[in-house]
Amino acid sequence: MGRNDRAQTHTADLLFTIGLFCVFAAAAFILVMIGIQAYRNTVEHMQDTFSTRTAVSYVAEKLRQHDADGAVALDQVDGLPALALYDDVGESRYCTYIYADGQALYELTVRDGTPVTADMGNKIIDVKDFTIADAGDGFYEFSASDSGGHTVRYLAHLRSGA
Repeated sequence: MGRNDRAQTHTADLLFTIGLFCVFAAAAFILVMIGIQAYRNTVEHMQDTFSTRTAVSYVAEKLRQHDADGAVALDQVDGLPALALYDDVGESRYCTYIYADGQALYELTVRDGTPVTADMGNKIIDVKDFTIADAGDGFYEFSASDSGGHTVRYLAHLRSGA
């Protein structure tokens, strides 16, 4: 084997090593990009689920807090279905409205009988397709959807039967 043959073999070995390194680097880059996308999807799903479940849990807890005769009713705020929760404070009666406009859940507390509009409420959390319905016999059903179309439903029963 001559000196020229050794140089060509060395060059071929070097090119093979560099090529193998490039293939490895490209595969590692692709794998990292796939991992990043999977992580983003997981985070988005968790945020959607958090908002949806938080909204439903919030309303369920408010309903439990007002489980008394005459303390819970369905009403409307500017044509939007609303859960009306009544509290007696001293000699005054207050009403807390919980309603959604399709994009967010709102809460508004006023003295009972005060005229209200939807823009008066305080935004609680972003939520899509939130619904509140009287299922009869003291049951209330509420549901919300996340941006992926997954719906969370909750059925609550008032012990007072109201």
